[in-house]
Amino acid sequence: MGKYVVGIDVGTTGSKAMVFDLKGNVIGKGYREYKLNEPKPNWVEVGAQFLLDITFEAVKEAVANSKVSNNEIDSISFSVNRSSFCLVDEKLKAIDDKFYIWLDSRAESVMSEMNSKISPAKRNQITGMPGFNIFAAAKYYWVKQNEPETYKKTKYFSTVASYVMYGFGADKFAVEISDGTVSGLMDVRTLGWNKELADALGFDMAKFPPLCKPAEVVGNIKADIAAKTGLAVGTKIVAGSGDQQLAAMGAGVIRDGAVSLTIGTFGLLAIGLAKPDFAALEGLMIPCSPVLGVFGVEGPQVSGATCYRWLRDTLCQEDVAEANKKGVDPYELMSEKYISKSAPGSNGVVFYSALFGSGYPTWDTNATGMFLGLRNTHTKADMVRSVMEGITLEARRILEGVLASGVKMDNIITVTGGASKSPEWCQIIADIMNRKIRTLDVADSAVLGAAGMAAIGGGLLKNVDEVVSNMVRFGKVYDPIPANVEVYNKVSGIYKAAYNGLKGADVFAKLAEIRPKV
Repeated sequence: MGKYVVGIDVGTTGSKAMVFDLKGNVIGKGYREYKLNEPKPNWVEVGAQFLLDITFEAVKEAVANSKVSNNEIDSISFSVNRSSFCLVDEKLKAIDDKFYIWLDSRAESVMSEMNSKISPAKRNQITGMPGFNIFAAAKYYWVKQNEPETYKKTKYFSTVASYVMYGFGADKFAVEISDGTVSGLMDVRTLGWNKELADALGFDMAKFPPLCKPAEVVGNIKADIAAKTGLAVGTKIVAGSGDQQLAAMGAGVIRDGAVSLTIGTFGLLAIGLAKPDFAALEGLMIPCSPVLGVFGVEGPQVSGATCYRWLRDTLCQEDVAEANKKGVDPYELMSEKYISKSAPGSNGVVFYSALFGSGYPTWDTNATGMFLGLRNTHTKADMVRSVMEGITLEARRILEGVLASGVKMDNIITVTGGASKSPEWCQIIADIMNRKIRTLDVADSAVLGAAGMAAIGGGLLKNVDEVVSNMVRFGKVYDPIPANVEVYNKVSGIYKAAYNGLKGADVFAKLAEIRPKV
């Protein structure tokens, strides 16, 4: 075993694996995209065994593409989509073979009941998570109240990481602490499961698994998994963390005030903060980082770049076909064909980015996506650019909310996720945020962060600081263009006014009444 590690990101809509050397160079990569299941309105799920099998395939592709001997790969670790969960039975198999994905908002129907038992403010103080329906605690309560037989059969509540680590061959079934803090079930003061919350909601504490630490070696690859993944027997399995904690780490956000913006399926503004005032930051997510006892402040954007994927799949199908024919990324083709053919402000088209509702600071399940300002003179280019801008305008509103809470941050933002691969989108981010932004050599910072955890667990690097200094490299810097900033300041006002006006007129709630019901 030796000089390479594998970072694995089990994301919301795809599993990605990369083989890295200890200087942060990508040696091989593999990816499998998948669609989520929506069996009823507001329900979002994915098959548990399917998710595991897809992840095996991504790893096998990465190892094969790396062209290195698998005996040279020392260890693997995981970044996972957070607050998604399954429930496992006595045989540690997923009940009904499904994960409840964080995007799922079925728990809205029990929020009033939950809030009467323990208030959102109290839950936020205990767990560092807002009292909103996307967090695992709410959906777990929904299962207990609506599917008591499922709850009764449950041996353990399981995060994505718990299930995947065990599926890869971990010696015990355990929840990694920092990832677990995003479930809304753990105490940020003790970094353990919280009895006060469990008692208030009637949860059986025996159903919460043992905990393990980030970078802890939890097992080794056995022969059956080696055949499925291409990894060598004996490769170390190392506990990682949540995707956004590791994305921040992979972007170098490991000190007070450092800030990153992830625009992926889940959009997130993350600021390093060693000693947060939890009471003063209500409404923000404050999970533990992979350095236990050190926290990050996160402003989440629920819909994120899912909106751009929706655009690709619904309005740009011919572009996808063209991209496939040319052997290029559909998103790159879309940027090339449309973004420069419109203008800052999309010639008066504004897209409101809330296909799955909105996150911080509004936390509104009923909020919807919408195109504003459409006239007969507008083009497809205007609509495509407006979606890119709308996602970023939502990120700006998060930035403004975080600043208003008193959090101090650097003036340069490191951008990660799919948006950082598009020069056009990067310039839009700089202009809308009116801040310098910079990219990374490895845009998939969560995967790099997972690889860093593998290196720490394998004893190849000492700690998070050494991972960042050895493996993280910054790329291009984009400066805001003053003329564009002026346009976007006006558009930002329109964006917020549109939400406030429709919210005030109860339009979102009225729309919810006429949507299909469960």
